[in-house]
Amino acid sequence: MSVIKMTKNQQVETDIAVLQVQVNNIEEKISEIKTDVKEVRDSLEKHSKEHTDMMKAMEQSAQSAHVELSKKISALEKWRWMLMGAGIVIGSLGYDTVAKLLR
Repeated sequence: MSVIKMTKNQQVETDIAVLQVQVNNIEEKISEIKTDVKEVRDSLEKHSKEHTDMMKAMEQSAQSAHVELSKKISALEKWRWMLMGAGIVIGSLGYDTVAKLLR
């Protein structure tokens, strides 16, 4: 009976040793997973900041383009009104006066 008890004790000790190795392996894998999660988080934060910076740059570029386009449109509108005014002045002089000026 003592041989059976020793065999059972040896089996229990072997099982405990196997479980300890498995726990150590699990702890190592958990540590690796924590490292991977940290790397993913850092990468997401980096890409988020890059995306935000890129969006701000695009917004500034669009605003400056709108301002420039607005200035060009204003200049064209001034020319249009000046030409209309000149046309009115020339028209009010009458055809005969304009014909005499052009001869």
